[in-house]
Amino acid sequence: MFTAHANVIMPTPARYMVRLCNHFAHRVPVHREGDRARIEFPNAPCSLHAQAATLDMRIEAGDAAALERLKGIVAEHLKQVAAKEAFEINWTDS
Repeated sequence: MFTAHANVIMPTPARYMVRLCNHFAHRVPVHREGDRARIEFPNAPCSLHAQAATLDMRIEAGDAAALERLKGIVAEHLKQVAAKEAFEINWTDS
């Protein structure tokens, strides 16, 4: 299993987690409970945890190519739903 993790420092991370989940819910199953969520991409779930000042994201994929693709998709869509905010997404692979 290939995994990637990012701690994104941003204002109101819970708000953007909800927006990101709503955005993807039109395409894939999304499960949200409180400050945690899971986006069920095919064979590559993405777990989200909104904390006070960070949005923690973790993607698990069966192969490196799928992981890279999903990292780009999640980052691109987070930037879309939080377009007015300035933040960086730095993924750490393991």
